[in-house]
Amino acid sequence: MQNEIIKAAEKLGISETDAQSKFESICEENKVSTDSPLAKGLWRSYASQQLRMMAKDTAGTTEKKGFGDDAFGFFISLEEPRDMMAYNRKRAIDEWNRDPFTAHETGLVATAEKNTEGKYVVSRYYDGEEQSRVLSKLSDGAEYLEDGSIVIPLDSQQRYQNGGENKNYGKPLAKELMRRSGLFVGKVGDDTDYKLYHFSYKNKGGLEFVPKSFDWVSMTVIKDSNRDGYIYGYSLKTLGSLLVNSEQDPEGEVFRDVSSVNMVELASTLAADNVASLTLLDAKHLELRDRVSVDRFVVTMGTVCNMNMTPTSNGNRIINLTDLNADFDYDTDGMTTCWVPAHIELDFGIGSEVVVVGRTSQREGEDGYEPATINLSGIYVTERKGQVEGNVEAQAEDLDWF
Repeated sequence: MQNEIIKAAEKLGISETDAQSKFESICEENKVSTDSPLAKGLWRSYASQQLRMMAKDTAGTTEKKGFGDDAFGFFISLEEPRDMMAYNRKRAIDEWNRDPFTAHETGLVATAEKNTEGKYVVSRYYDGEEQSRVLSKLSDGAEYLEDGSIVIPLDSQQRYQNGGENKNYGKPLAKELMRRSGLFVGKVGDDTDYKLYHFSYKNKGGLEFVPKSFDWVSMTVIKDSNRDGYIYGYSLKTLGSLLVNSEQDPEGEVFRDVSSVNMVELASTLAADNVASLTLLDAKHLELRDRVSVDRFVVTMGTVCNMNMTPTSNGNRIINLTDLNADFDYDTDGMTTCWVPAHIELDFGIGSEVVVVGRTSQREGEDGYEPATINLSGIYVTERKGQVEGNVEAQAEDLDWF
């Protein structure tokens, strides 16, 4: 069976991990074990249907190159990859440790017990009803607890915030799901005007996808047909299709002349509700707290007044910004701290004028709230000054130098 899954994955252009996950979900939906002959038939039926759909998409249009939508534009933000399952898995286990009965009955976890035949009797609540079945193997996300219990954290969200049905409801949460999120300004598919898109890309493709912010790029993505303003990277196709416009032949078919487009003005217009000056950053932080997670970002600009290129324990470097046009009362240091992740290049020096995009955070100290800081995910240099500094690595003192 594993060979069939691998072959189908190659034809479908998806990873073996994604294919295996889909195979297991098909077996789960049809209540068959993964090693039964029927499971093989169901998988072949699914794979064949997907291949027919891909062939139809390719034959039906000369504008699209197979599955997906062509996109052209630039990222104003691209965050570090995060494990999207970590919070929900922890919440499920914490609730089980606090109240096992409620965690089980509300669908946060399924329970598993090994029977005398070496198989597992798995119990879950689905839409308020208890269901049981026998499995020869548990999902990778199963948790073996110290007291001998075996629990499987489940996706307990029946519907998304927009009302759409969650097809993963009641299924095991993945052990790990790395996803990179971003904000893309561009034209996707049949768009005639530039729009602001929320971008998401998971697994290996997302981990290796690191175009520079405010660089014009073209790529192939999937446009969400149910939610306006959302696009997704898929398998390794988006990564493989990525082209930087400035690296293309100006006389070639791929290159586009965008010299007349002011990226900062365009981005600021499309994300107008998220623009704030450095002096109003604290107030903007409070405003953003009431928004959905994807919209909790800020766009601001300032002058670089300090840089610390020595990475912190999580790899961040630090730049400090100030607004030279604002009044300075000297009651505070007048600087905004920006935490810069490792994938963002700092190719400028002190005195440079920059536009930054990121998520704000604010810590409460003994004397009240401290000034908001920015977890930076995008940067654009509008005026480059000063000397470019390289990363600094801490070195042990050499006492035998003489």
